[in-house]
Amino acid sequence: MKIQNIIMALSVLGLANTAHADQTISLPGSIPSGDACETAWAGAQSPESAAVVFVAALITYQFDEAVARNCMSRIVDERYLSNGKLSHDFEYLIDVGIARHTEIARSYVQGAVPENGYTLPAAPWSIRFTRDSRFDLGNNEYRVKVYTSGQPSSRPITLRRDESGHYRINEASTLFVGVAAPR
Repeated sequence: MKIQNIIMALSVLGLANTAHADQTISLPGSIPSGDACETAWAGAQSPESAAVVFVAALITYQFDEAVARNCMSRIVDERYLSNGKLSHDFEYLIDVGIARHTEIARSYVQGAVPENGYTLPAAPWSIRFTRDSRFDLGNNEYRVKVYTSGQPSSRPITLRRDESGHYRINEASTLFVGVAAPR
């Protein structure tokens, strides 16, 4: 299993390191472990690269809730944590969002659309990001947007660069909001 974790982390890192505005980043599939998640996240060289690891955790929730929660707890900012675990507020986002409607997370993958019930295409999966004039929010905070097939607008994610230089998920509540019903 450790070799699989390393391969997954390297795959995400290799594809995500070059991410910038209006970029599509590929994911090899769901996250195999919290360690693979943290390795991929720690190597992220841009806000989009860190955000794609978070989106991968959202998608992974459908397949393995424990791994997804473990991943999220490692890469979110302290405002989403309580005693080292996901906070009650963050757990609420999970419960009313992706726990009830797995199509929300799948809507971030290109090719998973309402018309096909948000069925995931064969891996690798492509996630598309963009930046706008409010990308650099100051105070080491950055905002990127992820495209969703379930709504006409993209969804912002705010990341904060910590003292170690890593981009932590600071605000991502819009990624848990509903999408058009699967058909």
